[in-house]
Amino acid sequence: MLLATGHDPFARGSLRRALVKGWAGSGAVAWLGIDAYEGTPYLSSLGEPPAVAALLAELLPELPPKQRVTVPRGTPVHLPAWVSMDGTDWDFRWIGAPPPVQPGEELVAPEDDETAVKELLTASSPTASALPGDDAVRRWVGIREAGEVIACAADTSAATGVGHLSSIAVHPSARGRGLGKAVTAGLTRQLFEDGCDLVTLGMYASNSTGRAMYDALGYADEHRFTSGPLLVRGRW
Repeated sequence: MLLATGHDPFARGSLRRALVKGWAGSGAVAWLGIDAYEGTPYLSSLGEPPAVAALLAELLPELPPKQRVTVPRGTPVHLPAWVSMDGTDWDFRWIGAPPPVQPGEELVAPEDDETAVKELLTASSPTASALPGDDAVRRWVGIREAGEVIACAADTSAATGVGHLSSIAVHPSARGRGLGKAVTAGLTRQLFEDGCDLVTLGMYASNSTGRAMYDALGYADEHRFTSGPLLVRGRW
């Protein structure tokens, strides 16, 4: 699959999941793996939306009901009339070199107080993809002020040479001070120092604040996806 995708950053990162099988079509590739967070089979794909839709249409007989998929945004409208998606739009971003040093980055430190991190995520990011205690989390980093954790990020790296950031959050009372940039840049830099040659993250498409922050740090913005279950109705 790495060869078929030209070692695409998304493929490199998502192949940290246990690969079940993969397929290549005309202008599209897809692979079925076990999701690191949900522990369920997940079908990922790359290619132009019409080509990906054509490949998925061929695979439908091999897929279980409500198979969860990640497809390039715009793919669902090209699926057969009896197939739809209940999906969420999100963006996959990556960077191939350490970002510029950010003000406040020197405050970023390892964070072992999982209760404090959970309280921060509850207040600032209740839909965070990683939580304290998750097996996928290798470490947390954070910024403290007056003894309280006011910013955090999780290292959920699993693929060889690919770092991955999750659950980047800043307490509502501390926003607007550049702490999101600081904690993101700090953990990104640590992952490169650990030997990664690529660092990745995902963000909801509607997160305009996050988009501006990642743009400023140098994270590429080239992969836009929709994820969710395939809904297949009876054909007529």
